[in-house]
Amino acid sequence: MVLAIETSDIMCGVAFWHEDRTLLEYSMELPMQHAALVGRYVEEGLKFLAEDDRQPSFTIDDIVIVSVAIGPGSFTGLRIGLAYAQGFCFGRDIPIVGISNHQVLADQRPIGQTKVITIIDARRNEVYLAEHRIAEGNFPEIHDHKIVHMAQLAQYLDPETTLIIKSGIPFDNDLINQLSRQCAVLQLVPYSAGRLARLGYEKFKRQGADDLDSLEPMYIRPFAGAH
Repeated sequence: MVLAIETSDIMCGVAFWHEDRTLLEYSMELPMQHAALVGRYVEEGLKFLAEDDRQPSFTIDDIVIVSVAIGPGSFTGLRIGLAYAQGFCFGRDIPIVGISNHQVLADQRPIGQTKVITIIDARRNEVYLAEHRIAEGNFPEIHDHKIVHMAQLAQYLDPETTLIIKSGIPFDNDLINQLSRQCAVLQLVPYSAGRLARLGYEKFKRQGADDLDSLEPMYIRPFAGAH
Protein backbone atom coordinates (compact mmCIF):
# COMPACT_ATOMS: atom_id res chain seq x y z
CA MET A 1 0.00 0.00 0.00
CA VAL A 2 1.17 3.54 -0.79
CA LEU A 3 0.62 6.44 1.61
CA ALA A 4 0.50 9.87 -0.06
CA ILE A 5 1.03 13.20 1.72
CA GLU A 6 -0.07 16.47 0.06
CA THR A 7 0.52 19.71 1.99
CA SER A 8 1.82 22.04 -0.72
CA ASP A 9 -0.98 24.65 -0.61
CA ILE A 10 -4.04 25.48 1.50
CA MET A 11 -5.43 21.99 0.91
CA CYS A 12 -4.12 19.25 3.20
CA GLY A 13 -4.55 15.79 1.69
CA VAL A 14 -3.74 12.19 2.57
CA ALA A 15 -4.47 9.10 0.46
CA PHE A 16 -4.03 5.34 0.71
CA TRP A 17 -3.54 3.54 -2.61
CA HIS A 18 -3.25 -0.16 -3.43
CA GLU A 19 -3.25 -2.16 -6.67
CA ASP A 20 -4.35 0.58 -9.06
CA ARG A 21 -7.04 2.14 -6.90
CA THR A 22 -7.38 4.72 -4.18
CA LEU A 23 -8.66 3.00 -1.06
CA LEU A 24 -9.30 6.20 0.88
CA GLU A 25 -8.57 9.90 0.47
CA TYR A 26 -8.88 12.78 2.92
CA SER A 27 -8.62 16.44 1.93
CA MET A 28 -9.52 19.61 3.77
CA GLU A 29 -8.99 23.28 2.93
CA LEU A 30 -7.75 24.64 6.25
CA PRO A 31 -4.87 27.11 5.87
CA MET A 32 -2.16 27.00 8.54
CA GLN A 33 -3.48 23.72 10.00
CA HIS A 34 -1.34 21.22 8.09
CA ALA A 35 0.90 20.28 11.01
CA ALA A 36 -2.13 19.31 13.09
CA LEU A 37 -4.09 17.64 10.29
CA VAL A 38 -1.65 15.42 8.42
CA GLY A 39 -0.89 13.03 11.29
CA ARG A 40 -4.54 12.92 12.31
CA TYR A 41 -5.63 12.05 8.78
CA VAL A 42 -3.12 9.21 8.60
CA GLU A 43 -4.27 7.80 11.94
CA GLU A 44 -7.97 8.11 11.09
CA GLY A 45 -7.43 6.59 7.66
CA LEU A 46 -5.58 3.59 9.03
CA LYS A 47 -8.29 3.06 11.66
CA PHE A 48 -10.98 3.13 8.97
CA LEU A 49 -9.09 0.73 6.68
CA ALA A 50 -8.54 -1.71 9.53
CA GLU A 51 -12.25 -1.75 10.42
CA ASP A 52 -13.90 -1.49 6.98
CA ASP A 53 -15.60 -4.85 6.38
CA ARG A 54 -16.27 -4.07 2.69
CA GLN A 55 -12.68 -4.83 1.71
CA PRO A 56 -9.61 -6.66 3.02
CA SER A 57 -8.22 -5.12 6.19
CA PHE A 58 -5.13 -2.90 5.93
CA THR A 59 -2.81 -1.79 8.73
CA ILE A 60 0.20 0.47 9.08
CA ASP A 61 2.42 -2.53 8.33
CA ASP A 62 0.95 -2.70 4.81
CA ILE A 63 2.41 0.71 3.90
CA VAL A 64 5.49 -0.01 1.80
CA ILE A 65 6.05 3.38 0.09
CA VAL A 66 5.37 7.00 1.04
CA SER A 67 4.76 9.43 -1.81
CA VAL A 68 5.08 13.09 -0.85
CA ALA A 69 4.37 16.30 -2.78
CA ILE A 70 7.54 18.38 -3.17
CA GLY A 71 6.09 21.48 -4.82
CA PRO A 72 6.40 24.10 -5.99
CA GLY A 73 4.13 25.57 -3.36
CA SER A 74 3.95 26.90 0.16
CA PHE A 75 7.36 26.90 1.86
CA THR A 76 5.85 26.02 5.24
CA GLY A 77 3.35 23.50 3.89
CA LEU A 78 5.97 21.63 1.88
CA ARG A 79 8.30 21.47 4.88
CA ILE A 80 5.53 20.08 7.10
CA GLY A 81 4.56 17.35 4.66
CA LEU A 82 8.12 16.37 3.85
CA ALA A 83 9.15 16.28 7.52
CA TYR A 84 6.20 14.04 8.37
CA ALA A 85 6.92 11.72 5.43
CA GLN A 86 10.63 11.51 6.25
CA GLY A 87 9.93 10.75 9.90
CA PHE A 88 7.38 8.09 8.97
CA CYS A 89 9.77 6.42 6.52
CA PHE A 90 12.73 6.60 8.89
CA GLY A 91 10.75 5.07 11.74
CA ARG A 92 9.45 2.19 9.63
CA ASP A 93 12.47 1.79 7.31
CA ILE A 94 10.47 2.15 4.09
CA PRO A 95 11.22 4.11 0.89
CA ILE A 96 10.17 7.68 0.18
CA VAL A 97 9.35 9.11 -3.26
CA GLY A 98 9.01 12.82 -4.02
CA ILE A 99 6.56 13.90 -6.74
CA SER A 100 6.26 17.41 -8.16
CA ASN A 101 2.84 19.02 -8.06
CA HIS A 102 3.33 19.72 -11.76
CA GLN A 103 3.25 15.96 -12.34
CA VAL A 104 0.01 15.61 -10.38
CA LEU A 105 -1.56 18.26 -12.62
CA ALA A 106 -0.18 16.67 -15.79
CA ASP A 107 -1.66 13.33 -14.76
CA GLN A 108 -5.11 14.90 -15.28
CA ARG A 109 -4.53 15.57 -18.99
CA PRO A 110 -6.96 14.26 -21.62
CA ILE A 111 -6.43 10.64 -22.65
CA GLY A 112 -3.86 10.35 -25.42
CA GLN A 113 -2.43 13.85 -24.97
CA THR A 114 1.36 13.72 -24.85
CA LYS A 115 2.35 17.40 -25.06
CA VAL A 116 1.45 19.02 -21.76
CA ILE A 117 2.33 22.27 -19.98
CA THR A 118 1.27 22.86 -16.38
CA ILE A 119 1.28 26.15 -14.50
CA ILE A 120 1.08 26.96 -10.78
CA ASP A 121 0.72 30.40 -9.19
CA ALA A 122 4.06 32.01 -8.27
CA ARG A 123 2.53 35.40 -7.40
CA ARG A 124 3.84 38.74 -8.73
CA ASN A 125 1.90 38.05 -11.99
CA GLU A 126 4.16 35.04 -12.56
CA VAL A 127 3.62 31.29 -12.74
CA TYR A 128 5.71 28.18 -12.26
CA LEU A 129 5.67 26.51 -15.69
CA ALA A 130 6.64 22.92 -16.45
CA GLU A 131 6.84 21.14 -19.80
CA HIS A 132 6.21 17.41 -19.67
CA ARG A 133 7.04 14.33 -21.66
CA ILE A 134 4.67 11.42 -21.15
CA ALA A 135 6.74 8.31 -20.55
CA GLU A 136 5.83 4.63 -20.70
CA GLY A 137 2.99 3.79 -18.35
CA ASN A 138 1.50 7.30 -18.78
CA PHE A 139 4.03 8.72 -16.34
CA PRO A 140 4.51 12.50 -16.79
CA GLU A 141 8.21 13.39 -16.68
CA ILE A 142 9.21 17.05 -16.33
CA HIS A 143 11.32 18.04 -19.32
CA ASP A 144 11.85 21.65 -18.28
CA HIS A 145 10.57 24.07 -15.64
CA LYS A 146 10.91 27.78 -15.03
CA ILE A 147 9.21 30.92 -13.73
CA VAL A 148 7.34 32.83 -16.44
CA HIS A 149 5.45 36.11 -16.43
CA MET A 150 1.79 35.62 -17.35
CA ALA A 151 2.18 37.94 -20.32
CA GLN A 152 4.78 35.55 -21.80
CA LEU A 153 2.73 32.36 -21.55
CA ALA A 154 1.54 32.44 -25.15
CA GLN A 155 5.03 31.93 -26.55
CA TYR A 156 5.18 28.44 -25.00
CA LEU A 157 1.93 27.22 -26.55
CA ASP A 158 0.88 25.68 -29.85
CA PRO A 159 -2.20 23.81 -31.13
CA GLU A 160 -0.78 20.42 -30.09
CA THR A 161 -0.32 21.48 -26.46
CA THR A 162 -2.69 21.04 -23.55
CA LEU A 163 -2.28 23.77 -20.93
CA ILE A 164 -3.32 22.71 -17.43
CA ILE A 165 -3.92 25.56 -14.99
CA LYS A 166 -3.84 24.92 -11.25
CA SER A 167 -6.86 26.30 -9.43
CA GLY A 168 -6.24 29.60 -7.65
CA ILE A 169 -4.31 31.47 -10.35
CA PRO A 170 -5.81 34.98 -10.81
CA PHE A 171 -6.30 35.03 -14.59
CA ASP A 172 -8.46 37.63 -16.29
CA ASN A 173 -10.92 36.52 -18.95
CA ASP A 174 -9.07 38.24 -21.80
CA LEU A 175 -5.90 36.26 -21.13
CA ILE A 176 -7.80 32.98 -20.81
CA ASN A 177 -9.54 33.67 -24.12
CA GLN A 178 -6.21 34.43 -25.78
CA LEU A 179 -4.62 31.22 -24.50
CA SER A 180 -7.68 29.17 -25.47
CA ARG A 181 -7.28 30.30 -29.08
CA GLN A 182 -3.78 28.83 -29.13
CA CYS A 183 -4.29 25.46 -27.44
CA ALA A 184 -6.58 23.31 -25.32
CA VAL A 185 -6.89 24.74 -21.81
CA LEU A 186 -7.97 22.96 -18.63
CA GLN A 187 -8.74 25.43 -15.83
CA LEU A 188 -9.20 25.17 -12.07
CA VAL A 189 -7.47 21.80 -11.86
CA PRO A 190 -6.91 20.72 -8.22
CA TYR A 191 -4.23 18.61 -6.63
CA SER A 192 -5.11 15.02 -5.74
CA ALA A 193 -3.47 12.90 -3.06
CA GLY A 194 -4.82 9.80 -4.81
CA ARG A 195 -3.00 10.69 -8.02
CA LEU A 196 0.08 11.57 -5.97
CA ALA A 197 0.04 8.03 -4.55
CA ARG A 198 -0.22 6.41 -7.98
CA LEU A 199 2.56 8.55 -9.41
CA GLY A 200 4.77 7.75 -6.43
CA TYR A 201 4.29 4.05 -7.07
CA GLU A 202 5.05 4.45 -10.80
CA LYS A 203 8.17 6.50 -10.11
CA PHE A 204 9.39 3.94 -7.58
CA LYS A 205 9.00 1.17 -10.17
CA ARG A 206 10.89 3.20 -12.77
CA GLN A 207 13.61 4.88 -10.72
CA GLY A 208 13.57 3.49 -7.20
CA ALA A 209 13.34 5.54 -4.01
CA ASP A 210 14.63 9.03 -3.36
CA ASP A 211 17.32 9.54 -0.75
CA LEU A 212 15.57 9.96 2.58
CA ASP A 213 18.04 12.49 3.98
CA SER A 214 18.61 14.65 0.90
CA LEU A 215 15.08 14.91 -0.55
CA GLU A 216 14.16 18.60 -0.69
CA PRO A 217 11.12 20.62 -1.81
CA MET A 218 11.07 21.94 -5.39
CA TYR A 219 10.99 25.67 -4.72
CA ILE A 220 12.42 27.01 -8.04
CA ARG A 221 12.39 30.48 -6.50
CA PRO A 222 13.78 30.23 -2.94
CA PHE A 223 11.15 30.79 -0.26
CA ALA A 224 8.50 31.60 -2.89
CA GLY A 225 5.16 30.07 -3.68
CA ALA A 226 1.61 30.09 -2.42
CA HIS A 227 1.73 30.86 1.29
